[in-house]
Amino acid sequence: MSPNSGPHVLLTGANGFVASHILSMLLERGYDVTVTVRSQAKADDILRTHPSWTGRFAVAIVSDFTSAKPFDDLFHNAKRPYNYVIHTASPLNFNVTDIQKEMIEPAVMGTTEILKAAHHYGGSDMKRFVLLGSAVSVLNSFEDLSREGKPYTEKDWNPVTAEQAIERKDAVLGYNVSKKRGEEAAWEFMKQSSPVFDLVVINPDIITGPMLHPISGPKSVNETNQFAIKSFIDGTHKQIDGVMFPFYHFVDVRDVARSHVDALTNPAAGGQRILLISGLISPQLVVNIIRRAFPELRDRVPEGNPSQILPPGVHPTGWDMRVSLDILSQGAKDQKWEYIDLETSVISAVRSMIATKTIRE
Repeated sequence: MSPNSGPHVLLTGANGFVASHILSMLLERGYDVTVTVRSQAKADDILRTHPSWTGRFAVAIVSDFTSAKPFDDLFHNAKRPYNYVIHTASPLNFNVTDIQKEMIEPAVMGTTEILKAAHHYGGSDMKRFVLLGSAVSVLNSFEDLSREGKPYTEKDWNPVTAEQAIERKDAVLGYNVSKKRGEEAAWEFMKQSSPVFDLVVINPDIITGPMLHPISGPKSVNETNQFAIKSFIDGTHKQIDGVMFPFYHFVDVRDVARSHVDALTNPAAGGQRILLISGLISPQLVVNIIRRAFPELRDRVPEGNPSQILPPGVHPTGWDMRVSLDILSQGAKDQKWEYIDLETSVISAVRSMIATKTIRE
């Protein structure tokens, strides 16, 4: 049981890449934490990875994120009422046969069912619900990459539809739709139900950086670190030429965690969509950093053309971060928000891959 006596936070999907960092920070800041995982084995994995966390948080098993009962039980059985929810649990599997049933519906249900439970059973102690969204809810999946468009802002929504994803049998589009629909459903719920708590949605782009989540072999590397960093070390890409990213902006996982924990008590965050974008990322930028910082890996990492930062013909649309930066600054300790840069993020990610033996030295 958790010895912390601070405000009580419910954190879903606690064994995930982002959630592990959030959990670490919540414990560090003295919150009383209850986490959800899909099985007892996953809870055991967290403690095996971080023995010093033993006894410092409570665990609830939620094997199905898309039905009401487990969440209702979660609020009913809470040892004391939750003050905050941080919802990070979301299906991320591109290997699907039915985009509607396996991607879109679970993302929407997984968000609305826990919101309903918080509304019906959370009581007057519930202050805020923080949802981990994605920049894919904001950007345009059909962006013309050959010329830079008007920078995205918090007011933008991805125009992609479920029909387009299904018709093209495109799982990446399906994921984009699922994140957008999940976020839309959350705002719609707030409008229709007017619960006592408010909502904050945090929308990061590609998330890179060190791994704190349980690792059991190379396949445990999270999806974004895998395609953005590890694929240039493990032989997936023998050259840079022709390698494209789905998006060309990133944020470090530690900044994602910090933004969620800060958002619990940041008065400026209520009712806001917050964008999290640190800067540009590209295959060439990533290999330049790895080759410079890890000479021992150089023979495995393609060199490409170090001075050609973006793939030929790619000019991604940027982000107007003024509103989000202002909100983030108001939640930060010293009222200053500074992002971790790409070099720091990539080096930390590679170090953690070496430490967890998910790439060979």
